[in-house]
Amino acid sequence: MMQLPLFPMQMYLLPGGISKLRIFEPRYIRLVKLAMACNDGFGLCMKNDKTLCHFGTRVIITDFEALPDGLLGITIKGVEKFIINDHWEEEDGLIVGEVAMLENWSKSDIKFVDRDIANSLKTLFREYPEHGEYYQEPDFNDMTWVCQRWLEILPLETNQKQWFMSRVDNRAAMSFLHTVIEEELKKR
Repeated sequence: MMQLPLFPMQMYLLPGGISKLRIFEPRYIRLVKLAMACNDGFGLCMKNDKTLCHFGTRVIITDFEALPDGLLGITIKGVEKFIINDHWEEEDGLIVGEVAMLENWSKSDIKFVDRDIANSLKTLFREYPEHGEYYQEPDFNDMTWVCQRWLEILPLETNQKQWFMSRVDNRAAMSFLHTVIEEELKKR
């Protein structure tokens, strides 16, 4: 068990995922200070309406910058999934959670039957560079990495995203992606 400051938002980031955030609210400036001081990072979690979802991702801050508009920009990287056992709101509105870390999905080699999933992600990164711009060394040979990037990009409902986070391995994601991508390829 560990306590983490939580950043609730609709962003879906899984272990290995990288993104940028703009920080301007005082409670989230404090969150950044706490995350940097203890090196534990913070919890990125989703909301379903006004309710915090059960699963989230512990992220670390890998870089920060002063943005042209004077706000703080941070680059974050997903480290591991967690489940929220309890949470509370502090005086300044910052939510802190008591969380238990979950095991990350194991790395798995791309098999011949999975090549369309990996190749489609490569194509998407080429055609829409904003999705792949943070990945200096994409790992298209690791099915777990490929599945997680697809799940971050696809427009899924919050409850679907939470369900995938609750899985102990990438099999459900692979099955889902095979269906989605094969359907898409048939349309072409």
